[in-house]
Amino acid sequence: MGSIRTSEKPHAVCIPYPAQGHINPMLNVAKLLHHKGFHITFVNTEYNHRRLLKSRGPHSLDGLPDFRYETIPDGLPPTVGVTSPKTSLLSASPPPKPAYPTFASYSTN
Repeated sequence: MGSIRTSEKPHAVCIPYPAQGHINPMLNVAKLLHHKGFHITFVNTEYNHRRLLKSRGPHSLDGLPDFRYETIPDGLPPTVGVTSPKTSLLSASPPPKPAYPTFASYSTN
């Protein structure tokens, strides 16, 4: 395979299921695609991204051009980890709201 300019490279966005045992295999797939000439965007939750950087180091992608990390919010405050007791996770989350408030009002009568 010859050299491919960045603008001509296919772009793969890799979004692993945010649970233990899913992130590293998806990262391996992303690295294989990158090796085949893809531009990679690896999307992770903020919490899992911090864990990934802590375990692999901040320079784990040095030497991999066109491979970048992006994060999306977890929906939890940074002070509450996802491994916290369930009660603190529930109290940190906003209370659920009915998907269809007009239908929910009929069910309470």
